[in-house]
Amino acid sequence: MHPKKINPVPEEKCQAGEAWRTFYQSGNLSWIKPETITLDYVRGLAQTEWIGRILKATGFVPRQTVRVLEAGCGSGIYAISLALLGFSVDAFDYNKEAVVLAQQLAQNAETSAGRKLNLRVYQDNLLSIQAASQTYDLVFNQSVLEYFVTDGARHQAIAEMVRVTKHDGYVAAIVQHTGHPFNALWKSFGWPGYTHQPQVAILTPRSLQRAFQQTGLDAVTLDGIYPWHAFFYWPHWYKRWRWLNEGVYLLGKALNRFCPLPRSWRAALATQILAIGRKP
Repeated sequence: MHPKKINPVPEEKCQAGEAWRTFYQSGNLSWIKPETITLDYVRGLAQTEWIGRILKATGFVPRQTVRVLEAGCGSGIYAISLALLGFSVDAFDYNKEAVVLAQQLAQNAETSAGRKLNLRVYQDNLLSIQAASQTYDLVFNQSVLEYFVTDGARHQAIAEMVRVTKHDGYVAAIVQHTGHPFNALWKSFGWPGYTHQPQVAILTPRSLQRAFQQTGLDAVTLDGIYPWHAFFYWPHWYKRWRWLNEGVYLLGKALNRFCPLPRSWRAALATQILAIGRKP
């Protein structure tokens, strides 16, 4: 991994980064426990739909000549996974606490793997990325764009991702399906919604596709992550019993594998949407 260095972010404030600042500063990261992020766990991410669908859609295979940027990396686990595969990876976050965490996890991965990774983790601002235009083959992020609650800021964030992408390179984003068609049903069963996190914008496959196209990307495709899980998303009655919780998880996984839905259905039903566009 490259030397640890935290660069100052530009003065322009980043909506998404500012929204998450208090969470990182307080250490209130309920979704990630550093002690559980083992080498096998990070390697396993490459086999999940989060990374697998991006690589399948773009056609990239692991090579040091393929440059990847995770623009808003949080804990950095996806960047680390791609670096372990063999890509040349840069990753940044707006919050220095997230950068420190990502660097620690990357160092742990290097120690466990017994080799250096072609990975650089640093601090930057998605609204004004400190990189030259046409630098990367693939620029992506996960659970970032929905925290830009105004259309203008979200457009600028995507435009910056496009700017630093090479011609014929790809921009990809995975966002929470905040406009999911089951939202009203879940709320009728007492679903608390997006209450234990910063405010989110309402995004659907159509609005995300339109946002990508407005920045000049073409061949924009939409997909969904584990769509069958939406049918077991709420209420979590089955989580009262470990055996039933594991059974429901395996059922969803089996349905995803053996009863694959058409891509348009996956995007419409999944709780997370994947958008990928090519820079002409």
